[in-house]
Order: sequence, then C-alpha cells, then structure tokens
Amino acid sequence: MKDGADTKWISGDGEGKDEIHTIVLKKPVEEVTYSVLVERICRKIKVDEYKMIVKISYFPMVMYSNKPSYICDDEEVFAYLMQVNQENCRSVLHVELSQTDDHTDFYGGLSDRETTEREATDREVTDREVTDREAIDTEAIDTEATDTETIDTEAVDEDGTEMGATDNEGTGGMLTLYENTEMHENVTEREAGPSVEVSQVVYKERDDGMDLVIGQEFRTKEEAQTHIQKASHLKCFEYEVIKSDSKRYVIKCRGEKEGCKWRVRVAKLTNSDRWTVRTYIKQHRCSVVTTRTLPNRRRGTQKIVASVLAQDYPGSFDTPRPKALMDLVHRRVAVQVSYTTAYRGKRLAANKVRGTPEESYSLLYCYMHVLEQVNPDTITRVVVDEGKKFKYLFWALGASIEGFRAMRKVLVVDATHLKTVYGGVLFIATAQDPNHHHYPIAFGVADGEKYESWLWFMEQLKSVISDVPGLVFLSDRNKGLIKAVRLVFHQAAHGYCIWHLSQNVKGYVRNNKDTCAFKFMECAHAYTEAEFLALYDTFCMRYPSAAEYLKKSCEQKKWARCYFEGVRYNVDTTNSAESFNGVIKDARKLTLLPMFDFIIGKIAEWFNKHRKEAAEQPPALKLVPIVEEEMSKRCIDAGVLTVDELNSFHLEYSVHGSDGKRYTVDMAMKTCTCEQFDKDKYPCVHAVAAATFMTKKAGRELHLSEYCSQYYLVEQWALAYHRTIYPVPHMSDWVIPEEVKAKKVLPPEFEVKKGKPQETRYPSAGEARGREKRGRGSGRGTGTGTGRARGGGMGAYFECGSGSGSGV
Repeated sequence: MKDGADTKWISGDGEGKDEIHTIVLKKPVEEVTYSVLVERICRKIKVDEYKMIVKISYFPMVMYSNKPSYICDDEEVFAYLMQVNQENCRSVLHVELSQTDDHTDFYGGLSDRETTEREATDREVTDREVTDREAIDTEAIDTEATDTETIDTEAVDEDGTEMGATDNEGTGGMLTLYENTEMHENVTEREAGPSVEVSQVVYKERDDGMDLVIGQEFRTKEEAQTHIQKASHLKCFEYEVIKSDSKRYVIKCRGEKEGCKWRVRVAKLTNSDRWTVRTYIKQHRCSVVTTRTLPNRRRGTQKIVASVLAQDYPGSFDTPRPKALMDLVHRRVAVQVSYTTAYRGKRLAANKVRGTPEESYSLLYCYMHVLEQVNPDTITRVVVDEGKKFKYLFWALGASIEGFRAMRKVLVVDATHLKTVYGGVLFIATAQDPNHHHYPIAFGVADGEKYESWLWFMEQLKSVISDVPGLVFLSDRNKGLIKAVRLVFHQAAHGYCIWHLSQNVKGYVRNNKDTCAFKFMECAHAYTEAEFLALYDTFCMRYPSAAEYLKKSCEQKKWARCYFEGVRYNVDTTNSAESFNGVIKDARKLTLLPMFDFIIGKIAEWFNKHRKEAAEQPPALKLVPIVEEEMSKRCIDAGVLTVDELNSFHLEYSVHGSDGKRYTVDMAMKTCTCEQFDKDKYPCVHAVAAATFMTKKAGRELHLSEYCSQYYLVEQWALAYHRTIYPVPHMSDWVIPEEVKAKKVLPPEFEVKKGKPQETRYPSAGEARGREKRGRGSGRGTGTGTGRARGGGMGAYFECGSGSGSGV
C-alpha cells in the first residue's frame, strides 16, 4: 500500500478456507475507515455484512510479537496503516467472519480498515418477535492475554435463523496465522518473548436509571432518544452514537476504553412505526468523576423540555413561561437549557398535543366533526378556496345556542388578531348573562376584518340566531361590520360602544382629555331626553371640537341611551368581547386547534361554575345575585319616599323623589317617567315605593320579581347553563369517517412581515393612535394612570360593560 496513492493488497493463491483476496481502495490512508473496509470485505467475498460478525486482526511488525492485535476502532486502524516495512509493505490482515447457525468461518488476507466499533457492525435485526435477549459478558482466558467481550443479544429473523454475537477470543471461529507470508524482512520468524499485560481499572458498576426492558416499545425513535438523553443527564454518563438511521439506533458509552460495556440498541418493528429495544446492557463501569468533566457533553434540547412539560403538564397548553421552564428543566433533568431552547420546547409540547400549525389546518374537518359529535347541536362551517387553502371558519357550541334563548337578546361582536405565523383574525359573538358574566356564543376565523369576511360571518351567525325584532348588536365602528349587520340582520338594532367613542372624543381636545371622556359618557348614560340635552349642551359649550367630531362621525341614536331604538339593558360597551380577548391573550399565540381547545375549556369552566352558582341560590332569592343586591339598596331608599295613588284600576301612582321631583309610575305597563324602569327592565326606586304602597292597599304580598324581566330570574339564569360542554378528546381517540378524512385544508398564504410582531391591539376607527405622555403621578407602578395597561381602562370604569348609574 503506497501512502497517498491507491491502497492495494498483495494477492495470494488459495481457495476456500485459506483464500487471500485483493481489494483496492482509492483513498488516502487518512480517509480509510473501518466501515468502508468491512463493507468492501463483505462485498468481495459476497456475504451480508449485517448477518455476519467481522473480526479483523494482524501481527504487529515488532520483535517478539506472537500475539495478534485486533482492530476495533479508528485509532487502531490508523496505527495499523502507519506500520510499514522497508519495502513499504504492511502486515497481512486476518479476517474472521462468524455465523452462529453453522459456525462457518471465512478468511481473507487484507490490508485496509476503517473506524467505528466492532460491536457496531450493525447487524440487520428483523422486527418480528424478540426472543430472550440478554447481555452476556464472556471472559476467555489463555496463557498470554485476557480479553472480556460482551455478547450481543440474539434476534430471530423471519426464517427462524438466529443471529448472535461472539467475543473476540474466537467463540464463533479461530485465529489463523499465515506462517509462509513475509511480513518484514527482520521478523519473518517469530520468536517467543515475554509479554507485558496492562490491566484496566474497572470502577464499581452503577445503574443507568433508564430501567429499559428487552422488547420494550416506543412510539417513535425520537421518544426513545429523549428517554435516553434524560437518563444520561440525570445519571451523569455520556454516550456515542454508533448507528442512527431509519431502521435502527445503536449507542455505546463514551467510557468504553475504561472498560464500560454499557450499550443500547433500538430497532424499528417490521410493518409498524413503533421501535423496540433489542440490546440493553444496564450497568455502567465508567467513572462519574471523569464523565462530569468530559468536554463536549450533550446539551439540553427542546425535546427534553417538551418531555418534561408532557410529564408535569399532560395535555395542557397553560405551561410555565420559558424563564420558569429553564429552572424547571434544571431541577428535573439536571441540565441547563437556554431561553430559546425553553421557548422552542414549550412550542413543541403544544404541537404534540394538537399538531403543528400546518397540521392544525389539515385536521380542521376532523376536529370540527369530533366537536359536533361530543357536543350535540353544534354548528360548524369550513370554507376553502379553489386551491384547497383555508379561507373561513365558523363554529358555535350547541349548549351556547340553546342557552342564548334564555338570555337577553343583546350581542356584542368584535374581532381580535391572531399571533400565529399565518395570522388572521378571530371573530367573536358573545352575550352577557343577567349576572354580568361572559356568555360566548359563536366564533369565526378569517384573513382580516374586511367587509367580505364580516358578511360571511354574519350569514353563518344568522343560522344560529334568528333575525327577530328586539335583537341588538353592539360593536365598534368598523365599517365592514356595520354594513354586514345592516344587510344580514334587517330587524336588529345596532349600537356603538361608548367606550371607544369616548377615547376618540378626547383626542380632539388638548387639555383635560380624561375629563372630556368622562363627560361624554355621562351624556351617553342619561336615561331621559331632558337630562341628555342638559348634559350634552354643557358638553358642547365646553368641548366644541369634540362635539363637532361627534356630529360628523355618528348619529346620537347609535350611542345615546335615551335615543337608542332597541332594548340593550345595561350593556352599552363591547367590554364583554374585549375582556374575553384578554382571557385568550396567550391562547391567540397558539395554532388553531390548541386555541380552540383553550376556548372550549374556558367556556366549559364558566358553564360549570355559574351552573353551581345558580343551583346554590336560596329558594327565597328569586333574582340573580347582582340584581338582588341592587334591589335591596333601592328598597331601603324607597322607604322614605311618598306615594300618591292616581288610578287604582290602572295601577298608576305619583312618587315624590328624593331630588324633589314627582315621578309617575305605571305598574301595569312597568314604566316610570325616570325611564330606568323602562330601559333596565326591573323596578327603579320609584317603582319599588309604588309596589310597597300597593302591598298595603291590596292586602297581599307582592314580590318585586313579578315586575322584573324574566331574564333576571334565577330559574331563567340556571336554564342558560343547564347543558354541559365537553372538550374535544385526544387525536388518538378520534373516530373519523373516511369521507371526512379525505377532506384536507392547506394553510393560507401569508406574508412574512419584517420587524417585531405587533403586540398591542389595533385602534378602532377614529381612535387616537399616538402614545400619550405620562403625567405626574401616572408613572408605572403607581396605579394612578388612565390607560388600560395601568388598570384604569374600560374594565376599571364599569364592571363587565355596565355603564348605568345603578351599576346594573
């Protein structure tokens, strides 16, 4: 073999057992590897390298060398190649091929080799049944050397042929020395000489902590790798990958040179995606102290983070933030991970529950089918374009649809932007129960807040909620939304959120912006026209530019309570939808299916909570708690009012108010000249005084609940929550018809935007977009600011959309 030239063996004659072959390797000496050499040997003699055990040995070119030297790794390959005599020749290699069924040995004289371990010759193990796999340490001792080798576990192939491993001392064959072959001109005759034995330091055996069993199965190769990685960090051992492909995964301990025989072999089962443990030597003999200080130790991966989350938070999307995950993984697995790795592991854990973003789209039909199965009467719609790419989605739970029949007919509609790679918006149609709780009804997903998207969503919503007189919509002033509501729901009234208007209004004044917004909302809350005109005239004189903006931008009947054409009770803002957007703030960063899971889980939680609240109400309380509390206050205030009877047949009374005014109450028509009774649909303080007077005159007890709207009764409240909402089960439990499986949805086209993604909400039409300067006392942490981020926003001003002076 010439260095730097073609590597060539000197051939000899012979057949059968003592046959000498010639192999040419057109590679420099530095590039000759053990695997290439073994592959060329087996190809030359026409045997399957995966069904044979290859052992390569030679006699070193040193004086008194009577013992063969085995080649087991890259370092020994290189040492052999560097041994040449004066004629630039190398020793003849002796190759022994062992097979357990007939113990046939093949011999060949060669001179080249490669790197990887002898134990990793990667016999192709078939995946039928695994029979009695065990690791055996066989110790063969002769008069000159001692060598300990671990026997590979046996595997049975489809023909019933057993393939086993033998040790290097020749349990499956013999070592042949060619005496007539000249190795070196000075060492053609070998003389016996003293041999020097070097004993290896063997440390006390220790468990690897994996507790694997021969034949144990894993769902995927990655699952097996993660299991091994976690154990390596916990028990402080390092390993090298010998073979890793689509059919097998073989690893050994990095401390093999110290005498450690730890080894794991995992192979894929035939006609299955599962992987099984073929070979497993559990005990380590390497030093923990040495391993702890090894260079290039394995780092924590996102798969380890996902595995920890799957163990501590199974099937949950509400997992700790990446910063907390770094500490959690360090405590669980004894390895430190970076913030990026923790974030990616958190995302990977969520994807394992409901799939990747692409899988979320492809499984939409299947998910909606299962949603309809577990929640009867649920309505779902999926629309794709000509290229099967996602376009629109709509779904409404059957329990919410039925429960809305017992609710006040006021719908708050809004949209919020999704924070996923494909973007889009989430449409929300929600109501408010009589106790001021969220009551989501329908959801939709589209590419943006465009007129076409809103029109499609409203058409689907009409299939759930009929267009009947008395229905009221409340929203911001999105032009596409306003037009869609007008075209689809002809009989419904449409009002504007006074909170958004107040934020727009204060942008037209230079000083006292918050005072301007407050004064505007006072005008909007006025019950009577006279009260409104008095307040609004004052507002116009004080803020003429803001009044001019209101006059040009929207009609008074869209925001003023006294002029509104429908009955919207206490609901005059979109706070219900805005608050719900805050609830799903983190869920909007997830893909579609995990986000839907979170929404359905949250709605199910609310249904269960309010169902128990309604059931726990004492029989004596007939009104929902928040109305009961308000009526208790009004009963106390009504005790000092004077009542005059006007018409006992028509139940008309005149009440002297605490403000010195007279108010006419018609108990038969449930009206009062203060108009609180008319618009709130439960007795005002004047009506309470009149009812008390009626009780004394009639001689019988009259309960105030008789004069309240039926929507405020506990029985009606309980009826809205009587049905149970069930979550969608895990994908492994889905039973999907073939026609549904055949429907596939591709992700929509999206444009990657430069820069940091927008985190804050999009301002409504006309709303000031500039960031206001922070005044004195409104710094962060003081709690005195007026912006939403400082706790002084819409939710702080009124509770769940309540803007009335009564607080209900």
